[in-house]
Amino acid sequence: MSEDLRHMPYAFAFVMGAALLAFLAKTLQGPGLLLLWPAVSFVLVALAYAGAGPKFLGKLPNGRMQPGAVLALLPYLLLTWGTWHLVRLVSRERPYDMVVPGVVAGRRLLPGELPAGTAVVLDLTAEFIEPEGICGACRYVSLPILDASTLAAGKAAPVLRELATLPGPFYVHCAQGHGRTGMIAAALLVARGDAPDGREALAMIQRVRPAVRLSTAQQHALVELADALRRDSPT
Repeated sequence: MSEDLRHMPYAFAFVMGAALLAFLAKTLQGPGLLLLWPAVSFVLVALAYAGAGPKFLGKLPNGRMQPGAVLALLPYLLLTWGTWHLVRLVSRERPYDMVVPGVVAGRRLLPGELPAGTAVVLDLTAEFIEPEGICGACRYVSLPILDASTLAAGKAAPVLRELATLPGPFYVHCAQGHGRTGMIAAALLVARGDAPDGREALAMIQRVRPAVRLSTAQQHALVELADALRRDSPT
């Protein structure tokens, strides 16, 4: 199954949400027309999942987001950011866990939470602005992936191949440190030679961070990515 088809259920869900908001705006009229703003933001997110990709959300290499994208997507972003803060406040899960010496996996952090000695932060979010205190503390690498989604091996492998040549320590994160983090951190372990394949690498991550779960699409993507990294390995 192609990458775009794997993401179509998310595109459909956002389209349906946009349609409902547009219907309410038309029905309520007056101040209700303000609902057209979140409707438009949902349509834009749907387009990202339908094939436009994570760059459609405006994430920049420095961890910021394009101002125009923030304005257009603000209703979606406020919902996403608010949910993240709520989960962060009520969750009993640790913010991050060390998988092997030199590789730490976890959620998006606030500036004061970054593990001491971190040399490289690999940010997998497309829907968040990375705190300045994180970007400025060490080398920052942005590899945007849509929430609950995947990234083609051809796009992820070169980044991980380069990172594997660095000494670290690495901090790998998405929003909550589960799906995207599990997928890419596992591939990084394979690229570094810490695990023989994606399945063992994922098991290593889940032993220290049990809430990590990959969707079927992410599992397939991890296999493809790990295979690509192993094929290109000098060993």
